[in-house]
Amino acid sequence: MQNSTLNKYGESLHTPQKDGGSLNLLKKIEEFIKSFFIISMSDSEKHEFEISINKINIARAKVTSLTFAILEALMLTIHVIANKARLFTIPYVYYGFMYILMLLVMLVFLIIFSILGADLSNNLIKLRTIGIFFIGFILSWCAAISLLDQLSSGQVIVYIEAVLSIAITPFYKPLRLFLVYITIHTIFLIALPYFQEYPQLILGNSINTSTFVIMSWAISYMRYKKQAEDFINKKIILKKNEELQLINMQLQKVNQNLEKLSMTDSLTGAFNRYSFERLIIDEWNRCQQQSIPLSLMMVDIDFFKQFNDTYGHQEGDRCIKLVADILAAYTNGSSYMVARYGGDEFFVLLPDTNKENALNLAEQMRKTVEEKYVPHLNSNISDYVTISVGINTIIPSAESSIDELISNTDKALYLAKKRRNCSVAV
Repeated sequence: MQNSTLNKYGESLHTPQKDGGSLNLLKKIEEFIKSFFIISMSDSEKHEFEISINKINIARAKVTSLTFAILEALMLTIHVIANKARLFTIPYVYYGFMYILMLLVMLVFLIIFSILGADLSNNLIKLRTIGIFFIGFILSWCAAISLLDQLSSGQVIVYIEAVLSIAITPFYKPLRLFLVYITIHTIFLIALPYFQEYPQLILGNSINTSTFVIMSWAISYMRYKKQAEDFINKKIILKKNEELQLINMQLQKVNQNLEKLSMTDSLTGAFNRYSFERLIIDEWNRCQQQSIPLSLMMVDIDFFKQFNDTYGHQEGDRCIKLVADILAAYTNGSSYMVARYGGDEFFVLLPDTNKENALNLAEQMRKTVEEKYVPHLNSNISDYVTISVGINTIIPSAESSIDELISNTDKALYLAKKRRNCSVAV
């Protein structure tokens, strides 16, 4: 609803309510404060990030506690020597007590961090809590030393150094560190008038220390946020790298498949003529270097045209596929290679195979095809599908050639096809 009033002319004036605008403003302020104290992350990322910063914090806490222990042992020694006559008078007795306290507490913290840090993931909550007590103790101790200094010099340098050191050494969530800072600093400001009698020094020290607390917290906030942003960016980069690796693997697989398709015959899965012409050169060169025999078979399905005319091209394709599978079955797991040279003709390349072994293998292949009993009623030699095989063997040399090997294999096949369903080696 709107509030309405009348002007001097009796006209109604409407004043819009400001409740909605005020709520939006408060919501924006709330979101700003949350964004200032809380860095947005998923639960899994928060856990992983806490582990990473706690690793850093533990390493630095152990160095800090050891350094403090050494320094306090040194300070205690100097204190005892320099103030031997007045060791048990105020404020020297307090200084001595503070040095001993810091020395002992730092040794305890060093032991705790060393034990719990060995199993960080299972002790994360404990280490987080102990870390708060650790920085809280250091700030409290340094604040107490600065309060004692008010009785003599009026300096607050020890407290200021501690406030700044906490800001630049560990990484703590902004809200947690803010609460630690504000709690200890409030106690410090309340206690300050009890140790310092001059109002001007109280005011100056209050302003200076408060300024340093605010600046130090801001530094800590920026460091923590930068660390969190670096962590998130690193996760994004790792994820992108994983995605790129996956894409590269998929592309590699596609390329391999494409390469395989470019090298193989689509019907039979055997190598195609192009691949055969490349591979025979490689095997020829290898056999020539090692002076070992290279055999070549040329396989032809007997009366295949009549088979196609009788049973149709689909059955013809099935017949070619069957023969290719039989030839491949005898070459799997070896350096032998089966290639479809064209139509119903195949080449079988047999590196390091002499004529006798090649002839025996050809006979096994021929018999296996015949024993499949694929009907072929228009064959002039059998009621079933048969093959003829021509074989040639050579030890490659500079005086011989691949063309010669293929030509002689073709001649052997011609002789085999004269008789049909047989194997001939020349």
